[in-house]
Amino acid sequence: MPRRVLIIQAEMKHYRIPFFTRLHEALKRDGIELTVAYSNSNPLHAARNDRADLPAPIGHLVPGRWFFRRFLYQPLWRQILAADLIITGSEIKYLLNPILLIMSRLGVKTVAFWGLGPNSHPNRSALAEWIKQPFFTAVNWWFAYTDSVAGYLRERGMPEDNITDVQNATDSAELIRLMNGIPDEEVLGSKISLTGTADSQIGFYCGLIGDIKDIPMLLETARLVKLQRPGFHLVMIGNGPDRQWLESAITNEPWIHYLGSKFGRESALYYKMADVFLLAGTAGLAVVDSFAAGLPLLATRLPTHPPEISYVIDGENGCIARHEPRAFANTIVRVLSDPVMMSKLRCGAHVAGKRYTIQAMVDKFKSGIHQCLAAYGKSADREVSGFAAPRV
Repeated sequence: MPRRVLIIQAEMKHYRIPFFTRLHEALKRDGIELTVAYSNSNPLHAARNDRADLPAPIGHLVPGRWFFRRFLYQPLWRQILAADLIITGSEIKYLLNPILLIMSRLGVKTVAFWGLGPNSHPNRSALAEWIKQPFFTAVNWWFAYTDSVAGYLRERGMPEDNITDVQNATDSAELIRLMNGIPDEEVLGSKISLTGTADSQIGFYCGLIGDIKDIPMLLETARLVKLQRPGFHLVMIGNGPDRQWLESAITNEPWIHYLGSKFGRESALYYKMADVFLLAGTAGLAVVDSFAAGLPLLATRLPTHPPEISYVIDGENGCIARHEPRAFANTIVRVLSDPVMMSKLRCGAHVAGKRYTIQAMVDKFKSGIHQCLAAYGKSADREVSGFAAPRV
């Protein structure tokens, strides 16, 4: 009988489809059956239009009920009872979690958390963070987004052997493939068409056009850079609630190019055209795409960064400046003005891009699942020999 793993998500994001598909295939080869249960989008997030559907038999769409637009109940009792391992988020929005924790404590089910640990999002609830702290280490296992999250968990008493650092990533291989398929001549021609010259230097932004990305500061910073580097151009792609404001704000600045949403090959063209990736606000998984493209990531120091900011090593694959327009502009100018530094940062970005991949994430996640199942008596050895591994 195959071992069964259930991963519970509030909703399915389009960027997670490749990860779950590959993880399902990898586990299936090892005789492990993976089901990913998810529900409809939170009404507050539906406008982002970033959800997707994971096809059967991997995905299981279950009607969820949102209470006060914050708490989610998902009727998954049949799947929970059938699973050997249940992996869920640590957020208090999951109304099933208290029951899962009780089942874990009683030894009825093996339960793991997956995620970023402490939430540093600017709009986070301090009360919610305080409430969930005591429960961070009340599970059997943790699949931590990054090594920095793993360190946080160890400090709070989670056994090191029960933590898997999965190196959270996106499907950057597709971006690399698309970039490699675009001839240099096409990139140069598109650059001249966009900026008017082949000698322009391009700072690139791709992501949400919204508050947490501090677009106003990015524009103010870019204007300061333009004063010192006349050949500088800012290229921005993405969408979000502040799109109309952005379009109005740059009306008389033709060197700032906001191109709206771009996907696939179009998006890859601008990644290949750029010199540096710029982030004035929170970083997140944009770090992975930046490194995959071989672009140094220039960001600002913020307490609200998601854990992926730990991938950026200041002076090696990117630079982190003080969160202030002039300080950020000086950092950008320093990089754009120094070919030796630019070369070093680009080399570091390429190295990081090969490390933080979706395949590495799948391999680490699969390894963690095997270790967890073995530690809690669900290993293949147990099924074959009747020997139960000790609980840790």
